[in-house]
Amino acid sequence: MRSYDLDPEQSVSIVAIFLFIDAAFTGFPLLNSIVHGGSPSLLAIALVAALIAGAVGLLKGLRWGWFVAMGAACLLALIDLATLRLFGILVDALVIFLLTRPSLRAKFGIQ
Repeated sequence: MRSYDLDPEQSVSIVAIFLFIDAAFTGFPLLNSIVHGGSPSLLAIALVAALIAGAVGLLKGLRWGWFVAMGAACLLALIDLATLRLFGILVDALVIFLLTRPSLRAKFGIQ
């Protein structure tokens, strides 16, 4: 294992934790708008569902979890770039970096 390659099991746990945190920070304002009579954004609901599903799929070692997590992280990164949320961009960059490590991709059978 190269010095910059992390243990795949640790990487999966780190990514899943960050995906759950992203889902919470995306979902709580969504719940707040629903409670106060606002109309929920379908994109926000789908993004929260994808973040949670991706994290659960990664933790269970399912191949589709990698694809869902990568798609949700990339979409959230684009949204964070558009709204200039610097901390969100850093977290998304870390998630994408960890998901693209060769050892983690090999664990899920991604070439």
